[in-house]
Amino acid sequence: MKTIRLTAELIPEEEGGYTVFCPELDIYTQGETEQECIENLREAAELHLEELGQQAAVRRVIRREIEVHANA
Repeated sequence: MKTIRLTAELIPEEEGGYTVFCPELDIYTQGETEQECIENLREAAELHLEELGQQAAVRRVIRREIEVHANA
């Protein structure tokens, strides 16, 4: 079994809980806690990879932080 390292980007939601995004697989899920998000993303990623099999494409993601000007 091959191990793949993926990114989990957690986004706090105003109404509570989190949305979590994995840019390498372009999948989203959610959960009430950070831990639940991670578990849900792990399950979703494994199902996604299992479904696609050998055709699964794990994109290479390059992250950079940028600053922008916003008029508040």
